[in-house]
Amino acid sequence: MDDLEHAHDLRHRSDAARLAGRAVEALSLATEAVGIYAGQSTHRLDLANALRLKALALDDLDQPGEATLDWTEARGLYAELGIAAGVTECDARLAR
Repeated sequence: MDDLEHAHDLRHRSDAARLAGRAVEALSLATEAVGIYAGQSTHRLDLANALRLKALALDDLDQPGEATLDWTEARGLYAELGIAAGVTECDARLAR
């Protein structure tokens, strides 16, 4: 499995962990995925999606200050890529 496949797997495992109520595990997995995608300039949407998962986990862990940083970065990427639904979700999360 190459790095990008591994990051993709981490994202899905993070989402599953969060939905199962395992926010600490979800955060760890999403953080690792963000680290991989951050070094891949051609995978901006994947990075945005990983940042979204990380921010969701941080919100679940009641760490809004840290989550805001990831929501803001994800929003910028979604806007740059023209992903309106992503921008809308980030704006809603940032408005809380």
